[in-house]
Amino acid sequence: MATAKVWSGRRQYEGLPKLDDFVLKEEVLPPLKDGEILIEALYLSLDPYYRLFPVKDGLPGEQVARIIESKAPGFPKGALVCAHVGWRSKSVIDVNKPLGLGIKVELIDEVPGLSPSLWIGAIGMPGVTAYMSFLERLNPKKGEVIVVSAASGAVGSIVGQLAKTQGLVVIGLAGSEDKCKFIEEIGFDHAINYKKENIASALDKYAPNGIDIFYDNVGGEIRDTVYSKLREKGRVLVCGQISAYNEPQDKVANWYMPIVRKELEIKGFYIFGDKNVKEFPRVRKALVPLFKQNKLKAKEHITNGFENMPKAFIELFTGSNFGKAVVKA
Repeated sequence: MATAKVWSGRRQYEGLPKLDDFVLKEEVLPPLKDGEILIEALYLSLDPYYRLFPVKDGLPGEQVARIIESKAPGFPKGALVCAHVGWRSKSVIDVNKPLGLGIKVELIDEVPGLSPSLWIGAIGMPGVTAYMSFLERLNPKKGEVIVVSAASGAVGSIVGQLAKTQGLVVIGLAGSEDKCKFIEEIGFDHAINYKKENIASALDKYAPNGIDIFYDNVGGEIRDTVYSKLREKGRVLVCGQISAYNEPQDKVANWYMPIVRKELEIKGFYIFGDKNVKEFPRVRKALVPLFKQNKLKAKEHITNGFENMPKAFIELFTGSNFGKAVVKA
């Protein structure tokens, strides 16, 4: 019988997750039944939103895995899949039943020249999020000014590149000189190191007439500053609030009056809504040629070793990771 290594939570997080919040166990897997496959993880995704889930329900997560045994027609041994099975080295899956977040296992293509890890990154949830939320929700117009927070991250870096293809002036906020250099290299017009520069002064310099669109991945003090620089009728897309994930929710700032006075248009975007999940195949089909043709570039932060999952997860909140966080099993 196959055995799996499985990370689970020892306790609910208090503040920043810590290494001793996690425990590694072994699990004996059952024999396959009809309609089931046995998969082995190749690449595992780590994303900040995992912090919001109760650990008693298991540690959430998507992985690219290879089928090592199959009793499911259409899922041959050796094929690659994306599966929301959490922090597991191996899993037995019923291909007809929803997994984590209500999403079924999905066969993916092996594309020459592109790493399979991109299917949990720039061609996966983060890339699909960027494509749909920016191009299909914000109605971007040539000449507008957009500010992207967490601009070197998995979602922000793709949003900025897509914005340039639409003729926008793109300003990115990032937390180090290396990250600022990276976003300039991939086409951002301006990069602001929010740890060293005064954000308000820099925005006045790069966008003296105000900001049309704010793509918010962070929240917190950065959000507070950027909101004050939005033009009337400005648009905001709230994709993430990583600055608040480790804080009590009663500390979230109230922006009710500025929203009203400036008549701002603020939209949220939840990639795992049923309608959005159904669009994954369509958007992935649009993204693959953009990466193959080098029109879009992706940055990955790869940690080697399944045993290092907790360490890599914690790095998401300390700023020490650079690019889409992926663990190579």
